[in-house]
Amino acid sequence: MKRKMISSSELLNKFKGFFTRNLGLKIVALVFALLLWAYVLVALNPVRTKSINGVTITLEGYTDLLSRNLILVNSDLGLADVEVSATITKHSDLDASRVNARASLGTISAAGTYRLPLSVTVQSNLGSVVNVNPRYVTLEVDNLILKTVPVKLELVGTLPEGYEITGESMANTITIEGAARYIDPAVRAVATVDLTDRTENVEESVNVTFYDKDDNELAVVTRSRNTPSVTVRLSLSAYKRVDIQQAVSLKDDTYFTLTSEVTPSSVVIYGTSEALAAIDSIPTQSLVLPAQENIVEQEIELILPEGITLKRGQSSSVTVNARVTEKWGERVLEVPLIYNRLRKDMVIADGAPTYVNLTLTGPLRQIEPLKADYFTVSVDLANYGPGEWELVPVVQGPNTNKFPDVTVTLQEQRILLTLLIPAPEATPTPVPTAEPTPEPTAEPTANPEGTT
Repeated sequence: MKRKMISSSELLNKFKGFFTRNLGLKIVALVFALLLWAYVLVALNPVRTKSINGVTITLEGYTDLLSRNLILVNSDLGLADVEVSATITKHSDLDASRVNARASLGTISAAGTYRLPLSVTVQSNLGSVVNVNPRYVTLEVDNLILKTVPVKLELVGTLPEGYEITGESMANTITIEGAARYIDPAVRAVATVDLTDRTENVEESVNVTFYDKDDNELAVVTRSRNTPSVTVRLSLSAYKRVDIQQAVSLKDDTYFTLTSEVTPSSVVIYGTSEALAAIDSIPTQSLVLPAQENIVEQEIELILPEGITLKRGQSSSVTVNARVTEKWGERVLEVPLIYNRLRKDMVIADGAPTYVNLTLTGPLRQIEPLKADYFTVSVDLANYGPGEWELVPVVQGPNTNKFPDVTVTLQEQRILLTLLIPAPEATPTPVPTAEPTPEPTAEPTANPEGTT
C-alpha cells in the first residue's frame, strides 16, 4: 500500500491553521506578550516624548507692573502646546495641569508692545520639556490711569398713569481706572433706567455707557474688567390732582354775602393708590369772617389726611381771597294815594286810584325795616278845575340819612283822574287828607353813603 504524499502548500496551511485556530495557543501567546511588556516597563522603563496641548500661559510680576502704573492690555495670552520627555511609566500622570508656561513682566518699565519668551517647566520632575509652541508671546502694555467722569441719569419709558417720581438720588460722577487708551477718551457717562410698568421705588446698580467728546459711544475696559456702574435710587409714588375745598364762612350772613376763592385752586397729593381713591378734595382750616363789608387776603393751612403727602417744595398752605358785600334787594309797598287841596265845589270822579306801588331798592338791612305807613304819596289839586287831568304824585318818606342807600321808585309815574262839579243833590266824594308820616323805629346797622 502506497503512502500519500503531502504537498508543501498543504503543509503550510496546516501549520498556519495550528496557530490561527488554536485558542489555547492564543491565550498562551497573549500572556507571554503581557509578561514581556511588564518586563520592559519595570526593568527597562524607556523614555518617550508626550505631546501635551492646551497649557495655560500665565504671567509673573503683574502686581509689580501695576505698581509702576502700567497695565496689560491683552490679558488673554492663549494656550501653549508642549512636548515633554518622560519615562513611559509617568506618561499617565502628565497632563496640562502638570505643566507651567510663564512669561515674566519684570523687565517692562514703559508702555509699548513686547515679545516675551515662555519659561516652561514640568511639575514634580515628571519629565523635561523638549519643545514648546509658541516660544514667545506678544503683549501690549499701556499706562494705567485713573479718571473721574461726570455721569447723568437718563430716564426712558413712561410710568403707569397716576404714578410720578417724587425723588431721585445718584452720584454725579464715576471714577474709572484702566488702560489709558480706554479711559482717557471718556468725557461723560450715562446711566439709563427704564420706567415702563414701574410702580415701586427703584434702588439698583445700573451699568453706565461712556461717550467721547464727539458723542461716540466707547467700549471702556477697566482694570477690574467689570462694567462700571452706579447706584440709582428713585422714589415713586401714586399721585392725584384734587380740588381744594375752602372752609370760609361769615359769622352772620343775614345781610351780607361772601365770595371767595383759593390760590391755587387744586393740589397734587401723593400716597397709596388705595388712599388716593378715597379722596376727592382737600379741605382747608376754618376761617370765619365778620359780617361787614371787607376784602380779605389770608394764608390758611391745608388739612391732609393721614398717609397723604404733598410733593416736596409744594406749600402746605393756600391763599384765600375773600370779599364780603351787602345783600341788595327790593320790596314793593302799597301806599295810599292822598289828594290834597281839592276845591270844595268839586269831587273826584269814580275810578280814581286810591293806592300806588312804591318799589324800594337797596341793602336788605335798610329796606326791610321800612313799612308802607312810613311813606306818603300825594297829589296837589289846588290849581285844577273840572276836567280830566294827568298828574304826577309826590312821594315823601323817612329821613334819608337813616336809609342813605335806599332808592324809592313810584311805579305809577302819572295818574289820570277826572274832576267834576257835582249836582246839588250829589253827595261829594270824601277826599283823603294828608297825615303826619311816622318815622321808622328800626335803624340800619351801618350808614353807607347814598341818596334816596
